Amino acid sequence: MKRTWLTLFSAVFLCALSVARAQETNSYPKSRLELFEERTGAVLIRGTDEIGAAPGKVGGVTVKCRETRDAGTNQREFGVIVTVVQAEGLEDTTYVDYDELDALIRNLDYVSKVDWSITSLSHFEASYVTRSGLKVATYSSRRTGMIEAVVLSNRLVRSRSFMTVAQISQFRVLLEQAKAKIELIQKEK
Repeated sequence: MKRTWLTLFSAVFLCALSVARAQETNSYPKSRLELFEERTGAVLIRGTDEIGAAPGKVGGVTVKCRETRDAGTNQREFGVIVTVVQAEGLEDTTYVDYDELDALIRNLDYVSKVDWSITSLSHFEASYVTRSGLKVATYSSRRTGMIEAVVLSNRLVRSRSFMTVAQISQFRVLLEQAKAKIELIQKEK
């Protein structure tokens, strides 16, 4: 009888532990754009335009502009949708609000220019994370002895694309193009 109770208790404990871990997967808050798009009781109009893709060593990153408008109030939110494709179809998407784009672009500049002089220690990582959890990092690779980069989306599933510093620069250009497109739309309406 004791063995049955112990087995049952262990099964319940493991099940509860796995549920708790599943709930911890996304510790980042949703962007304003995501929250705006979750409205109920309103007609929402979403516009999306693909800006382009930056290939990675495996997978890559796709950047899209997004405008969402409440038809009743004419209130609008703007942002960028970044889809990180890892491998074998594994991908995740992070929304970045328009007001974060300047900081993201500026910090991509910094992160992509770091070198071995950034620290007196033998290995380093320089990273920037948006409010909604998009992470861009460069790091010293023990395997290759070079500076490498990664873009990580951690919204629903953890998806990362390993890139070169030059590919991170391509990603930065796509973000600049998306920001310019949003600014053009904002001026027109």
